[in-house]
Amino acid sequence: MLDHKWMILLTALIFLLGGYFYASSQPRIYQADALIQIENRGAGLGVLDSLAVGNQMGNPTSAEMEILQSRLVMGNTVDRLDLAIEVEPRRLPWVGDFLVNHGMSHEWIARLTPGALLEWLPGIDARLADQYVWDGETLEVSRFEVPPGMVGREHLLRVTGPRSVELWQGGRRILAGDIGDTLQDDSGYRMFIGRLEAHPGAEFGVQRVSRLNAIGKLQQRFTIVPRGNASGVFQLTLNGPDHERIDLILETITGVFLTQNVQRQSEEAEKQLAFLDAQIPQVNQQLTAAENRLNTYRAERDSVDLNFETRNLLNSLVAVENQLTELALAESDLAERFRPTHPNYQALLRQRAQLMQEKERHEAQVSLLPETQQEVLRMTRDTEVNQQIYVQLLNQRQEMRLLKAGTVGNVRILDEAVLLRGTIAPRVPLVSVASALFGALLAMVVVVLKLVLSRAVESPDQLEELGLPVYAVVPASDEQTRLARRIRSRHAKQGQNIFRGLLADRDPNEVAVESLRALRTSLYFAMLESGNNRLMIAGASPEVGKSFVAANLAAVCAQAGQRVLLVDADMRRGHLHHAFHDRGDNGLSDLLAQRIEIDEAIRPTSIEGLDYIARGSVPPNPSELLMQQGFHDFLDEMSRRYELVVLDTPPVLAVTDAAIAGKLAGTSLLVVRYGRNTLKEVRAAKRRLEHGGVSLKGTILNGIEKTATGRYGYGDSYLYAYR
Repeated sequence: MLDHKWMILLTALIFLLGGYFYASSQPRIYQADALIQIENRGAGLGVLDSLAVGNQMGNPTSAEMEILQSRLVMGNTVDRLDLAIEVEPRRLPWVGDFLVNHGMSHEWIARLTPGALLEWLPGIDARLADQYVWDGETLEVSRFEVPPGMVGREHLLRVTGPRSVELWQGGRRILAGDIGDTLQDDSGYRMFIGRLEAHPGAEFGVQRVSRLNAIGKLQQRFTIVPRGNASGVFQLTLNGPDHERIDLILETITGVFLTQNVQRQSEEAEKQLAFLDAQIPQVNQQLTAAENRLNTYRAERDSVDLNFETRNLLNSLVAVENQLTELALAESDLAERFRPTHPNYQALLRQRAQLMQEKERHEAQVSLLPETQQEVLRMTRDTEVNQQIYVQLLNQRQEMRLLKAGTVGNVRILDEAVLLRGTIAPRVPLVSVASALFGALLAMVVVVLKLVLSRAVESPDQLEELGLPVYAVVPASDEQTRLARRIRSRHAKQGQNIFRGLLADRDPNEVAVESLRALRTSLYFAMLESGNNRLMIAGASPEVGKSFVAANLAAVCAQAGQRVLLVDADMRRGHLHHAFHDRGDNGLSDLLAQRIEIDEAIRPTSIEGLDYIARGSVPPNPSELLMQQGFHDFLDEMSRRYELVVLDTPPVLAVTDAAIAGKLAGTSLLVVRYGRNTLKEVRAAKRRLEHGGVSLKGTILNGIEKTATGRYGYGDSYLYAYR
């Protein structure tokens, strides 16, 4: 990771800028909140509250939460504020939202010259920029009615003047007029614009969505969060991009919810009144009939009175009868709302069964009394039971009338809807940092995958496993990188890297030069067994540094006191002449074509003992020139004049020149680029040279990179600079 730290940091920076641009281009989302309380009780509806059985009927808080999010409340809010109208300003593609979020106004755009505008916004001129909506420009459509078939279809509203607009759909102008007036036509379009702040030419997208679609979008933006544990207090939040109306929308939601809650409680009071009005006449008739029967019986029996024990028994029976009557009233109400299997309904039936058992026990005691006492007790019981029920119903009806007149719900608004300061999205710093971290992580993954999947040569051991000794490991040099530059030759379809100046001459103490000195020592002993003093430096592919190795190796050998000739045998793209700040003509190709003599081709250098021959003019048949007898004679002559002849040849896998030249050289070395050449390429180059009769003496591993640990490359190869 440390070796690739700059690549990782650059990737993180690019992702950071991309994340910042993306987050800054998103619409700004605002939030409004309100606080409400829902009491876990009913509205106190009189008779049925006194007849409640067991636990409370359901969970009022949960029910109110469902009602708050229902289409009943949301739909009423959509209708009141006409939220089915959607207005979308037309922005500049790609960068429009970014510029608007950073305060880019139309006045600033208008001050730009066309040239400056083209420089900032390529492909956009001033007239085209007038079509877009910039910062500080708004449109409020209070009413927008369309034919049924055009619901959900986008329309284009174009500002034509300070107070005039046009409505287009599908390339057809539908409406035109001034703001403040109702615009309409015979096809069913009707529009009223409440406010317009935009420059002439600005365009807005306007559409009317279905009511159900508008309700769904509102429900997605609305959330309910409980405050505290079973406190009945809830925080309502609403998110959206329209910071001017979002608090109004939330306030309307709470208002609609509170209104329907009170109306619902009032409707329940009306139902109770209707129920009581229907029961009171029936109970009155029963009371009158019971009193008449009792009076008639006493008149016939000469006013029979009850003793103390019979009176107590009568009171107990009356109490049981009253409870049974109340349960009967409650059962009538439950039967309208629940099935008999409901838990509340079952609890009522169990309580009634217990009262029936108690009633039967009292009636058994009554059966032991004298017949006259029994009859008087029964009639008195019926009279008193009906009288108590009648009085209770009258009281409850009066309570219901008072309750209906002052009905209050079980919902209370604690905090009105307010717009919070700032925005809740997008979180530009968070998105930017997260993007940078993701970019850094992605770059690190790429580094690891590249390391795992790489098949390039990264260790001398890999070459030695192929049977190719490694004569030198040459590290990458920053100074050599400064000497190199890329040019484009008219003879080559692609550019090539050249170097001006020799590293061995400019910085003799460089680690790479020390490696070449070690190669010089190794070659001294290796070439003792060869048939001549010629050394071929080849490479498997282009851009492996063979010319750098050949030129600087020749220089260090000359600095050691040898007479050395450096021959650029790459007559196609050879560039050794650049290292000596010279031209490439009148070189090897011209010599082999017999256009110049040997002495004209040989050029001296600033390094004593080192001469070189450039490539010459680019011939149409380089390989044929190397196969002629003239090349053989040339090498024989050079071997007699110089102690060492170094041949820089073209890539082995590209052309056959290296195999031809290597046949005439006593020693051949293959330059392998660290991290670039694969073992497959090295193996193929070795095989091609062997097919041409060339036996590779060994390899030179070039361009070893220094790692963060201070070591060069991988394996057991260490290189040190000793000053």
